[in-house]
Amino acid sequence: MDTSRDQLLRLLVQHSFQYSAEPVFTLASGRKSRYYINCKQTTFMSEAMPLLGRLFFERIKAMKQSDGEQIAAVGGLTLGADPIAYAIAYHSALQGTPIQAFSVRKEPKGHGAQKWVEGFERLGTRVVIIEDVVTTGASTLKAIDGALHAGFQIVKVLALVDRQEGGREELQKNGYELEAIYTTEDLMRVAGQAR
Repeated sequence: MDTSRDQLLRLLVQHSFQYSAEPVFTLASGRKSRYYINCKQTTFMSEAMPLLGRLFFERIKAMKQSDGEQIAAVGGLTLGADPIAYAIAYHSALQGTPIQAFSVRKEPKGHGAQKWVEGFERLGTRVVIIEDVVTTGASTLKAIDGALHAGFQIVKVLALVDRQEGGREELQKNGYELEAIYTTEDLMRVAGQAR
């Protein structure tokens, strides 16, 4: 019987992963790559959401610190982190251990309270920053900045896919630990491509 991890990995390879022998895909950084990973093609799928909720929730549940304090909320930069955060919140409620969700805007709202964060907000709350894909770490650091403006205490960054292209190291340099469900190597292996 397939595990949730195997099932979600197959969905990612089928719907979110493209590979070319030549570097034809332009990344957000402007750099060219041989492969492209658009997790949103999977994370918005109804069949992926229960798998996302379960896998991320189990990782977050394991982050309980020695003081016994649990993670209270999860979120990240809109739009990539949103469906994952919602899936975690839903799954956590079903498990009787609610974890709230929030979204970090790409820039603060231009009117009203000019907030960085929508959804759950409470000063000093222990949170996990969620990412769909980490490449250089730049968008993750933007999400962290927005979460810090909201007064959150960031425990860790949890990503669906680590592209293994310097993002982990950039986050570590800034004092944040990255944990990922998958790496590009996992996707390449399942896709039958040699990296």
